[in-house]
Amino acid sequence: MKSFRNMAVLLALVFYSSLLLVAQTKVMPEYNVNVQQPGATYKFSFVHITDVHIGEGFSDYGTPGFVNDTMPAVDNSQPAKSLREAVKWINANYQEKNIRFVIVSGDLTGSAETSEFMMFKSIMKDLKVPYVPCIGNHDVWSYVRFGQEAPYAYGDSLMNEIFAEEYDKARLFFDNWNDGTRLTRTYNPETGLETYLQNFSFEYEGAVFYITDFNPRYHVRKEEPGIGPEAQLMNWSGGTFQWFKKSLENQTNKKPKNTFVVSHHPPTDNFLIIAAGFAFEYDELNQLTNMLVPFRQQLALWMSGHVHRNADYKIAAPGGIDIVTVREMGSNKDYDSSHFEIVNVYEIPQATTIVKEKNELLTLIPNAGNGVFQVSGMPEGSNVWSAFDATGRKVAGAAIPPFYGNQQNTAVIDISFLPAGWYQITVLTQKGVFSAPYVRQ
Repeated sequence: MKSFRNMAVLLALVFYSSLLLVAQTKVMPEYNVNVQQPGATYKFSFVHITDVHIGEGFSDYGTPGFVNDTMPAVDNSQPAKSLREAVKWINANYQEKNIRFVIVSGDLTGSAETSEFMMFKSIMKDLKVPYVPCIGNHDVWSYVRFGQEAPYAYGDSLMNEIFAEEYDKARLFFDNWNDGTRLTRTYNPETGLETYLQNFSFEYEGAVFYITDFNPRYHVRKEEPGIGPEAQLMNWSGGTFQWFKKSLENQTNKKPKNTFVVSHHPPTDNFLIIAAGFAFEYDELNQLTNMLVPFRQQLALWMSGHVHRNADYKIAAPGGIDIVTVREMGSNKDYDSSHFEIVNVYEIPQATTIVKEKNELLTLIPNAGNGVFQVSGMPEGSNVWSAFDATGRKVAGAAIPPFYGNQQNTAVIDISFLPAGWYQITVLTQKGVFSAPYVRQ
């Protein structure tokens, strides 16, 4: 009998060890930022995880209510199990993968109950690297059910309170930590209330990170609890849009593709997602896109969740000029053994070599000007133009537009969206690359 018990214990240990091994050896998706750029060198890696949804599936998580309720002693639900699996995998692989930190891009909870936040924090306390919690729409308005919910959206206050220790640790770990609007009460003209918009920034080994809060604070406009799934720019004094724009304008650490943006809602132009009310409406998306155009050379990656899908696409400006790549991640809770992405960051040399060759037949008129000019004297077969700034970085480029009027080998190029300064305009032809300087006034 004793021998049988020993065998049973041994089999149980083997089974448990096999489960642990599977969790630790699962291959997680990876994304390389800037790896294709000439001269790029590897710097570090971090993890992007999203839509954890602790408490989802419970009519009332933990002890009764949502204010100062306590978390359950045990939670074996799928959201909690998937988060534990993520922590387990990262702890087992962070040294080999050079993972320095973790960003959780919102929906930490199912309904912003205090108990849900506390369970999330309890599971994440075992993580061996720092993590940055970000707010999502499910974290904004505390509720148990419709009719039994907070009088207004104060989930951002809970974020500040419950994760104060984590933010303090992050302030010491990262460079140039800036609390932005996170700790400042901002008046919301739509609700008539003040709120703590969770916008902040930090740097790490030359990379700049902006955490943005586009979650509305008004109640969903139907008989459901909490807020709706839509994104909102909040373009008013102290709002997210103006904070984000001003931060990009005042960013001192401007290098090629060194800036990362995190938001719960993705900046997608997918018609079905917008029509379903899960993203920015088109007018606000266009406003956001146009604002980002002058900063596209520094923008490396935009990371989001919310839609619970894995997607990769680019935000493009009018005329087809790419601004930044967007990576959407699927929900961690939807995978038994967790789901997240390892982001490998490569640094681009700040100055690159541009073509010095000059062709006297390539004429730019007017020069200087407002950014719209005529290029004449192009050889036959001209097909691509590029603009380089004074540091040698390529800042614009496209296929050569149709010839201008009836003038042979003449085209009009528009770089009016670029800031004033000196630029080198190059034209790629079958006979080589030709260039001429241009002054944008």
